[in-house]
Amino acid sequence: MGQHEKSDDEKHDGVAAPDPAIRPDGSDPRSSGVMMDSVMALLRSPRFWLLPIAAVVGVMSLLAVSYLGAIVNPQRNLHDFHIALVNEDTGAVTGSAQQPTRQVFGKQVVDGMLEGVKGTGIVLDPVDRSTAYDRLNSAQAFAMVIIPPQFSQHLIDVAGSSVALTKPAAPTIEVYSDRRSGAFASAVTNQFADRLRTQVNEKVGGQLTDQVRTRLEQNKVAFTGAIQVALAAPVVFEVQEASPLPDGAAGGLSAFYFTLLLILAGFTGAMVVHSMVDSASGFTPYEAGPIYRQRFRHPISRFGTVVTKWWIMFLVAIIQSSLYLLIAWAVGMYMPNAFELWMFSVLAITAVGITAVAVVGVFGPPGLIVNLIFFVILGLPSSGGALPLEASPRIFGVLAHVLPMHQVYLGVRSITYFDGSFTAGLGSAILMCVIGLVLGLVLGLVTKVYDARGLRREHVTASAPNAA
Repeated sequence: MGQHEKSDDEKHDGVAAPDPAIRPDGSDPRSSGVMMDSVMALLRSPRFWLLPIAAVVGVMSLLAVSYLGAIVNPQRNLHDFHIALVNEDTGAVTGSAQQPTRQVFGKQVVDGMLEGVKGTGIVLDPVDRSTAYDRLNSAQAFAMVIIPPQFSQHLIDVAGSSVALTKPAAPTIEVYSDRRSGAFASAVTNQFADRLRTQVNEKVGGQLTDQVRTRLEQNKVAFTGAIQVALAAPVVFEVQEASPLPDGAAGGLSAFYFTLLLILAGFTGAMVVHSMVDSASGFTPYEAGPIYRQRFRHPISRFGTVVTKWWIMFLVAIIQSSLYLLIAWAVGMYMPNAFELWMFSVLAITAVGITAVAVVGVFGPPGLIVNLIFFVILGLPSSGGALPLEASPRIFGVLAHVLPMHQVYLGVRSITYFDGSFTAGLGSAILMCVIGLVLGLVLGLVTKVYDARGLRREHVTASAPNAA
C-alpha cells in the first residue's frame, strides 16, 4: 500500500513505535473486509459524493457561461466602439458665374454617418487629423475615417464628366483600421466600411444623379444608362491598415497569448509551489505513484510558510520571464521592447503569484477554486485580447477593472505594439499590478492573525464513521 517514514523521535529513541494503522480493538483497517465497509460507509454519506460533483459542475457551468456568453453575439453586444472621424472637405462651387452655388458634400456625408451609426454600438468622434492619429496610437480609437479636402470638388468633377471627355479623379474616403487593438476590432472596422460605402453612395449618388439628369435634360442631352451606372456609386472607399504589424505579431494576437502565459505562470506556479512546499515541510503527505510518505513536520508557522512561498514565486517570476523571452525570441515573436517586456513580466507574475499564494494560505483548498475563478474563468473573457470588451457583454467590462488578466494584457499590448506608451495602457497596467501585489501581501497577513490565535496547521483526529 505504501511506505511509512518514521519520525525523528522514533529513530532517536530506538523503540519501535506501534503501527498507526492498527486500531485499538486490534483490527487492521487495511484488510479487504474492513476497507470495503469503510468505502460503503463513505458512499452512504451524500456529502462524500455530492460536494465534489457540485463543485465541478458549478465551476464548469460558470466557465461555460463566461466563455460562451462573451463571444457568441459580438455584433449584438457591440457598444462604445470608438472610431475617429476627420472631415477636411473644403467644399466646391457649382453653377454659373452669375449664380454660384457652394456645396459641401463632406458635411452631408458626416451628418449621414452620425445618424446611421445610432443604435449600432459604434461611436463616431469628429476630430482633426492630428487628434485622430493620437487616439489610434494610444489605443483610444479602433479606427479612423478621413474625408479629404477635395472631396466635394472631385464629386462635382465626376458629375461634370458625364458631358466631358476627361477622366476625373475619384472622390475617395479613407478608412484606417488598427490591428494593434485586436483582430476582431479590425474585422468590425471592415464591416463598418462596407456598410458605410453603401449608405454614402446611396445618398450622394442619388443626389448627383438628380442634378446631372436635370442638367442634361435642360441641355437636350440624353441621360444614358452608362451615366446612371457611373453616378450610382461615385465614392471610392480605401480601407487600409493605419500601422501594419510586422511578421511575428500573429496578426495582433501575440500580446494576448503572451499575457495568457504570464497569468498561467503566476496562477499555476503558485499552486505548484504551494503543494510542493507543504509536502516538503511535512504539512501534507508526499505521494508519487505507489510511494506515500509523511515527511517530518517542520516547526514553521502559517505566515512563515506563506512568506517562503512568496520568495519562491518571486524567483520563479525572474526565471520564467527570462525563459519566456528566450522562447519568444527563438520562435520569432515580434518584441521591439524586450527589456521592458521582461521587467513587466516579472512584475505581473510576481503580483499574480503572491496573490494566489495568499488566497490559498487564507482559505485553504477552497482557495484553489477561488483562484481558478478569479484568474482564469472570469479573466479570459474579460481580458479584451481575443475579443474587445466593446464587443462583449458590459459585465465583462466592469470585471476588467478588477481582474488581473485585462490589466496585464493592456501592459503587454502597449509594450509590444504601442512602443511602451503609458497612455496606451502601460501606465494603468503597472499601477494595477502594484495594487494587486500590495493587496496580496495584505491578504497574506491574515495568516499571521491565525498564528496569533493559536490556529496552527495540525491534524485533528476525527471519529471514524460507523461501518457496522
